[in-house]
Amino acid sequence: MRLLELPSTSDALREGLRLLHHEAKAEAMAQNISLFYRQRSAPPPEGDPAPTEEEFAAADAAEW
Repeated sequence: MRLLELPSTSDALREGLRLLHHEAKAEAMAQNISLFYRQRSAPPPEGDPAPTEEEFAAADAAEW
């Protein structure tokens, strides 16, 4: 409650429920995508071509 600077327990509970609801929606979307594509990979967005093997190799070789 102090970390989020919320004035009351009610506000802290409300924020917790809001965050829980947000996480549940994200999880439900991920499950729906998995069910839709089953064992296949989801396609990349239109206009965003799939990476080439050379691009994968360059990403693997990159040091951060």
